[in-house]
Amino acid sequence: MTGRLRRPRRTPAATAGRAVEVDRLVPSSGNLWIAGQQVWLGPAMTGRTVRLWAGLKQVHVLLDGHRSKTLPSRLDARDLARVAAAGAQPAGPPPLPPASGDVTEVDRTVNASGNVSLGDHIISAGLPLTGQHVTLRLDGPVAHILAGGVLARTVTCPVPPEAGPRLRGARPGTAQPPRLPAPLVVTRRVSVRGAIMVGGQRIQVGLAHARKTVAGYRRTRHHPGRRRDQHHRHRGPDH
Repeated sequence: MTGRLRRPRRTPAATAGRAVEVDRLVPSSGNLWIAGQQVWLGPAMTGRTVRLWAGLKQVHVLLDGHRSKTLPSRLDARDLARVAAAGAQPAGPPPLPPASGDVTEVDRTVNASGNVSLGDHIISAGLPLTGQHVTLRLDGPVAHILAGGVLARTVTCPVPPEAGPRLRGARPGTAQPPRLPAPLVVTRRVSVRGAIMVGGQRIQVGLAHARKTVAGYRRTRHHPGRRRDQHHRHRGPDH
């Protein structure tokens, strides 16, 4: 008896490469993964919940509904289907950068308590920034604190959007998201099982490198054909 071959069911994402959205909690390493693609946010974002908008061309990172980072997508339709099958939701339109008039920037000096003032409000920039000149980028419900042009911290913005332009020294901000911290470099000794731990994340280096000391670093730049941008530079046996 000859029966009809049944085709496997395909999700909408698998059929058309439809973009998906999924929420992720940023770990202490500041490093997220989605279907094999790394999304580096930095330790300054530890503990924050972000939404990843993933499509065939771009991956967007949204914080409190605002786009904070965009990077080229290395995902294909099968990757998106796997993420959808794991619980991701079909995505809406890709997020757009805010208009320049929607973002306000001000410069402040962090006081001895690690705080800065915005009108009648006090924002904690953190004691490590004491005495430094920082830029506060007021972007809707969040305030990005930049030191040397690099994101140091993101906090809830207490200033209503309509009051931002009236702050002392206020100026229109650019539409580009803040620059994230530089990659971190760490050294680890590979276990007898060929693994290392970085920021609570287990990374399998390989049994061939057991008992060696390696240096691992992360960078945000993605190269064609390379699914991960985590590399390890071996420093040779360490007995």
